[in-house]
Amino acid sequence: MKKYLSCIILILLCLVCAMVFYANASDLWGDEEPIDTDTPHTNVGSMTDIELTPDDYEKAVIDQAGTIRSEYLASTNLRIEWAMIKPEGKNIVYFSAELYLDTPNTVTTPGSGYLMINGQKAEFKSETFAGTSSLLTTNALAIEATGDVEINVEAFIDIDISTQEGVKLSSLSAKGKVLASEAYKNMPSSKLLEIEHISQYPELPSGDEVTSLAMVLSYLNYEVDKSDLCDLYLDKGPVGYTSFFEANVGNPRHAHNSYGCLPPVIINAANKFIKANGGKYTPSDMSGMNTEALYYEVSLGNAVIVWACEDFDITPSISRIWVIDTQTLYLKSNMACMVLIGYDFDKNTVTLSDPAGTVFEIDMDLFEERYNQMGAYSLVIK
Repeated sequence: MKKYLSCIILILLCLVCAMVFYANASDLWGDEEPIDTDTPHTNVGSMTDIELTPDDYEKAVIDQAGTIRSEYLASTNLRIEWAMIKPEGKNIVYFSAELYLDTPNTVTTPGSGYLMINGQKAEFKSETFAGTSSLLTTNALAIEATGDVEINVEAFIDIDISTQEGVKLSSLSAKGKVLASEAYKNMPSSKLLEIEHISQYPELPSGDEVTSLAMVLSYLNYEVDKSDLCDLYLDKGPVGYTSFFEANVGNPRHAHNSYGCLPPVIINAANKFIKANGGKYTPSDMSGMNTEALYYEVSLGNAVIVWACEDFDITPSISRIWVIDTQTLYLKSNMACMVLIGYDFDKNTVTLSDPAGTVFEIDMDLFEERYNQMGAYSLVIK
């Protein structure tokens, strides 16, 4: 009889723990709708021992959430909504993610795929999903951490579809790096760096990337000329034969038929310049990281080069496709490189120094949306 009674008590305790976790689930996932149990998904998690209380959320030393989007920026997107929390006094970061397929108002039939957190996969099978936003799968992970922790998130899906922009896709993928740090809680509410603005015109009509680098190097007290930086240190290659991960596509001195480059190219130019001119500075690629990591660098006095929009009112889309050495590259319209020099959490704004324009302030939510839509490319030199 005692044996049966013990089993009943154990079952009741499990039910109570489950109710406590469910009651706090809305805090972990933000304002998202509850998971539809009728939608096929697999939850492959290792958070079975979670016992979080409302006090854990109120006193959390890390409590963040964000979005990671697929790389194609067309009307069909793979979207990861993530959230994480580290309760005060616990050396564990709880990280959860939901994977969505955003489509036009049509029925889409995707193939199989997965949502992976630090190597842990949550897979899903081929199903038919209807509507504009479908939950594909969820995943969760408990990570032991005494300091900062970097979480790698990746998603993939087989899909055969033509987007509204006329782009044919055989797959979608999304990936990002989420840097969790207790230091974010201690950031000042605002910060604005005093950086001299440098215009890319008239010498470099398509040289926003290398001019942004010139601004940052000048801020670091180097004597730098944007044109010399372009001519002597920036790798360039012909249009149609060059990957913007390896060299600038075209010449920034040309107003037409020049399409820029991405962080690895600017990092290479920065390394060559610093080596030639001396100094202890090192550029670091921050691409894919959550925006809290960017604001934290600014709070420390470090300017961040970001790839955002020439016109923030225009939603980016794919404007050109190249195949370079079997790699398919998607050129995104409206892309522009500039320097993040400030933020203000109370006003919910960021300040950007645009080499194609001027220094301006913009809504933080809009900046983050466009930054992620453009692929979340960024770098810092420190």
